[in-house]
Amino acid sequence: MRGWTLVEMMVAVAIFSLVSMALAGTYIFSVKSMASMYNYALLDACNRQAMDQLTQEIRQSRKVLAYTTNSITILSANPDGTAGPQVTYAFSPSTKKLVRTSADGSTKTLLENCSLLSFQLFTRCPSNAVFGSFPVAVNNWQQTVKVLQLTWKTSMDLPIGIINSENVQTARIVIRKQQTS
Repeated sequence: MRGWTLVEMMVAVAIFSLVSMALAGTYIFSVKSMASMYNYALLDACNRQAMDQLTQEIRQSRKVLAYTTNSITILSANPDGTAGPQVTYAFSPSTKKLVRTSADGSTKTLLENCSLLSFQLFTRCPSNAVFGSFPVAVNNWQQTVKVLQLTWKTSMDLPIGIINSENVQTARIVIRKQQTS
């Protein structure tokens, strides 16, 4: 009976090592991909929920009262059409949160892990059949604002490395119940 020689054993160990490293690389890639997909799904769900609430409330609001790039205050509308409480949506870059604050004192965090948020105001859609072109609301913007555009970016770091998952949301919201007085 013939045994293994040292050269045959070294070749077998080398082949086994190469196959093991390839399998380990595939496993690590799969783990990172699954964690990244989980983060994308979580970000998407949080972004969708925040966007739904923001869109519904702004669309039904009566008026935009105050505006900066990172916050907006609206006069909300009650279900019967009367004026509701003032609501402020404010983004804080230091806490990375988008917070909804109502005049009745209630506060709700809509987004966490938010690294960018921008509000822009536009006037009514032009009647010259140029769709998708909205003039910026300037000067007496409280009386002319009809469309609000918002953009935000959320991200989450993966716990196993420096890679992160990012999600960008953009929406144009038309204020339907606007009061011009």
